[in-house]
Amino acid sequence: MLMNSIWVRVSEQGKDLFNENSIMKLITRRKYLYLILSVISLIFLMALTTLLWWFIAPRLEDIYHLLRPISLTVLRSFFIVLLIGITMVVLTSLTEKNFLLAKFIVKLYNRIMYPITLFLGRILGWKKERIRESFAHVNNSFIKSMKLKFKNREILILLPHCLQNSECKIRISNEIENCQHCGNCDIGVLATLAGKYDVPIAIANGGTLARRIVNKYKPSVIIAVACDRDLVSGIQDVYPLPVYGILNLRPNGPCFNTRVEVEQLEIALQELLYEEKR
Repeated sequence: MLMNSIWVRVSEQGKDLFNENSIMKLITRRKYLYLILSVISLIFLMALTTLLWWFIAPRLEDIYHLLRPISLTVLRSFFIVLLIGITMVVLTSLTEKNFLLAKFIVKLYNRIMYPITLFLGRILGWKKERIRESFAHVNNSFIKSMKLKFKNREILILLPHCLQNSECKIRISNEIENCQHCGNCDIGVLATLAGKYDVPIAIANGGTLARRIVNKYKPSVIIAVACDRDLVSGIQDVYPLPVYGILNLRPNGPCFNTRVEVEQLEIALQELLYEEKR
């Protein structure tokens, strides 16, 4: 049943699998790129660690005859933990069912495997933007798998300042209520959506202000709209506070008159809210 569930999800997101370039499109779409690269990174890490052990093992035996077998046992145990961890991460992400038996696995995956995966991905020719986007989708699948539900005031919608139209003269960084709902950007629609669900919403024009806003509202979960770089940075900065990330759209380039899929944000809200608060 588990393998059938995984195959159904892969098939749904990869129609016409055997068409020209379809396999590459499937790999790069959403979370698959990061999952594949992280598995390759783990294999690389295990190979490198084994090679280092092979170099130092004779010296360990010279120091004490039991150090070599003991170190080999420790190394094998470490590999087993890594393999179990990556298996649970992949299963959780693909099925969106919680196979994560311990929270430290997510922390280990985010803090240790992410930079290794990003480095290896760059070596293999993948753009870091694509890897970060894929990481954000994997992170979202972790949150979905936990089936977390929150009261409306426990959720914070955090937006980037670049969503505001560049020609707008109204200052909304501190008070989003100042928005005139002119329709030239998505701020007004998002403010209306937050009011509909009675969820706090704020705009940050930098990491320092974002941290200040988080400290002010003290949310239990954040729905953050940002570019790939700021989103990944924010997810790691506030861990273990869960962050559901939504990548902004950049029709005019980075950090200038960006947009967001409002429907996607509303779906995230509905998934995180208690039923009676919708």
